[in-house]
Amino acid sequence: MSAAAPLFQTHPVRTSLPAQADEAALRHLYSHAPGTVRLGMIRSVDGLAAGPDGSSRSLNGPEDLRILRTLRANADVVLVGARTARQERYRDLSLPSGLAEARATDHPSSAPPVAVVTATGELPDGLTPAHTWILTYGGAPAATRMPADWHSRVLVAGNEQWDPTLALAQLFERGMNRVLCEGGPQLATLLLERDLVDDYCLTTSPHPGGAHAAAVPPLPARMARSHRLEGQGFSMERGVRRR
Repeated sequence: MSAAAPLFQTHPVRTSLPAQADEAALRHLYSHAPGTVRLGMIRSVDGLAAGPDGSSRSLNGPEDLRILRTLRANADVVLVGARTARQERYRDLSLPSGLAEARATDHPSSAPPVAVVTATGELPDGLTPAHTWILTYGGAPAATRMPADWHSRVLVAGNEQWDPTLALAQLFERGMNRVLCEGGPQLATLLLERDLVDDYCLTTSPHPGGAHAAAVPPLPARMARSHRLEGQGFSMERGVRRR
């Protein structure tokens, strides 16, 4: 864990959050309740989902990677759209050893699997059936044309189009009831419009967005801001559903 990635909480209290191998303080701050859907996104300083290289990698820094890894460590599954998975070159997920060991106290695996929303079944090469679920709908090629080693990993939710409510229910039924959605913007917007997001962790990068990048949805007014962190020009806000 990089000592060059200090974070400072500025709301509702002011305190420092030095980097720790197990990120105990951040894991507590970003605790993920069972049965809830969390959205975790990063946006450029001008509100876009990708930088000049066409991915979020050019928006990242050590500070926001601390948050990303913590959110993954607390999740049962990472939900992502297929286009984003390909653009970001997703691989089977892994965590630094300190976070992986801390996660092992209440999770069966050292890192969460990835659940990809896809109609075509076109996935990046780094994802394997052992650590990946496919979420699709009955009329899509992904429902019937995946190679044999993927068949048990395909979850069909809906007939003519993908139904996110049914898909989330299927994940919950399989014990993956702390869902972290990492986007992209289209999937994030759909979940927000359906009021399926309980918790939104939004990082704003100091770096500019790319010319053709899509906009990241802002924190909805219906959510209450639970905290704000800052570090090296990055700001991280968490909004939670108002009770």
